[in-house]
Amino acid sequence: MRPLSSRTFLRYLSFLCIAALFFLNLSYLRNQSNSGGTHQDQTAGGGFNGATYDIALAFGDDLTQSATDPSNSGWLAHLSHFYDRRMDILNRGFAQYTSSDARKVARLILPKTNIVRSSWLDWLGRSDPRRHSSPLTVEEPRRWTDTRERTMPSSSSSPLRLLILGFGANDAVLEGSPQHVPLALFAENLRYIVSLLRSPESDHYSPHTRILFVTPPALGDRMYIESMRKRGLASTHKNEITRMYAETVCRVAQELNLPCVDLWTAMEAMVKKATDRAPLAVAAREGMMGSDPAQASGKLRNIFATQLSAVSPFDGYEMYLSDGLHLNANGNELLYKLIASKLVTTWPELRPF
Repeated sequence: MRPLSSRTFLRYLSFLCIAALFFLNLSYLRNQSNSGGTHQDQTAGGGFNGATYDIALAFGDDLTQSATDPSNSGWLAHLSHFYDRRMDILNRGFAQYTSSDARKVARLILPKTNIVRSSWLDWLGRSDPRRHSSPLTVEEPRRWTDTRERTMPSSSSSPLRLLILGFGANDAVLEGSPQHVPLALFAENLRYIVSLLRSPESDHYSPHTRILFVTPPALGDRMYIESMRKRGLASTHKNEITRMYAETVCRVAQELNLPCVDLWTAMEAMVKKATDRAPLAVAAREGMMGSDPAQASGKLRNIFATQLSAVSPFDGYEMYLSDGLHLNANGNELLYKLIASKLVTTWPELRPF
């Protein structure tokens, strides 16, 4: 047998080295796919075996950012307690954000869905990340399997069970203000965020995620003007403008066949109900001030006006707002009750018990 030339030997050696490197790299990729991708699997609800729950994510503006404040009876703090050990409640609220700002960051906020598509990785033995791996097994004590049965299990490739969208309060500033977002663009921004979860072509596609809209609250005009005056700033909001944005949220929700919590209308109804019981309103209704309240006795009118001011100095909106724009503790509790009621009536499977 003729001995190999040095050039042929080097060629064989190079080929063997390249082949060895290829198979080493192949082995590394396989290990990473099956057992090393912990961070990716955690976000997809796939391979992490800890006791994690599905996610309810609130994406909104100031009213969402402050919603986990227990000192102000934050509505998300209440919701977290409501779904204790059933769902993890995530707060993704951003002060001063409009729907246009939200549109820019939505892909960073919403979890990506690991949809397995046929690729060259399949033959490496990559496990399907869509498979839900329960943190508990039948071998565990009965009290732990009971916990599993009471915990909402992930049934899709995304851990996002519920998305609560709350924008509009900042969009509704007067035209000419830097934050102003026209109504048509506001509606389009809401549709876009929803499309990230509903479009099969999206990296965030999650058809099983429940989506709930929340309108901005009603605005207390007098209270807001006074609050801004104390800060040396001009008023940039009006309740009538906010109403149009709240109506747009409801319209987009109906168009997309999604439920909506109409906080604006609920607050208006509560404020009207309370102020209708105010002394001056009752007196006028009962005829105690004559057919024309302006012609009533000055003394009687002053008495009722003083009582009305003491009971409702800002037309009743102070019952639910801290500065005419943001929710106080009562406002947060009202919103929480509206959301909890809407969730369990619209989707009975989301009842926590």
